[in-house]
Amino acid sequence: MSNRESWIILNGALYDRFPSNFALNNRAFRLGDGFFETIRIHSGKVHNWSGHYARLMACCSRLKITVPDVFSSDFLEECIKSLLRKNGISEGGRVRMTCYREGTGTYRPTSNRLGFLIEAHPLPYNRFKINDSGVSVGVYRGMTKEFSDTSRFKMLGNQVYIQASIWAQENNFHDALIVNPRGHIIEATSSNLFLIKDKNLYTPSLEDGCVGGVMRMSLINAALAGGMNVFESELNEANLLEADEIFITNSISGIQWVGAFKNKRYYHKLSDKLIEKLNETEPAFSSD
Repeated sequence: MSNRESWIILNGALYDRFPSNFALNNRAFRLGDGFFETIRIHSGKVHNWSGHYARLMACCSRLKITVPDVFSSDFLEECIKSLLRKNGISEGGRVRMTCYREGTGTYRPTSNRLGFLIEAHPLPYNRFKINDSGVSVGVYRGMTKEFSDTSRFKMLGNQVYIQASIWAQENNFHDALIVNPRGHIIEATSSNLFLIKDKNLYTPSLEDGCVGGVMRMSLINAALAGGMNVFESELNEANLLEADEIFITNSISGIQWVGAFKNKRYYHKLSDKLIEKLNETEPAFSSD
């Protein structure tokens, strides 16, 4: 294969291209019946696999998707390892795992069995790296994100993120902040939100509707291990304007510091220290 990025894994089997009939009866494509997980590759190894696997299983349980015994943590681990080898990824990379309900049917499915697709692509950087220039953000209020039993997961077809991203682009922001129906700011379009005020760390709670990101929990644990106080709080624009630092986090980028919100400018002193702690975390397994 000349294109090293073209290999995928579909339900445990390697393919050098998508099967021609993949989307025809696929419930992820036709109904958005599924979710996805994005996973960071660090030095050819998966970062925090146990956290990602736990969230995969929790979402399957919530959606009543049946996971066959063969799709164990070890089996999925081996799938990712083989795909990394096949695509020649030995340094930084990004894995996306899309999970869906197999079978046909309309809203009433003919099967609840798990189907999955894994894609892997290299990244130009290996370790987590703080952004050189601060991210600019605005608050998107065209749609709100409701709290539900699935709001902590990365569901397919979530229009609030898509519309917020379009709004941010139209208004010359790097990213948009999402609000819930009560007007609380809960996250960015693909990242969790954190504030630092007087050396304390604040982040929205899961009960406010934000995604329960694996990186979110890693960062909370890193902050606690470093002696910081961490508070889950209801956040609004006034809190952002009073903050000493703001940053957003996800599994791929790690930490991105926010440079501007409205007329306020921010720095990234503690953000730098936190990303150093993330880089000290050992990935879960090797692709060797």
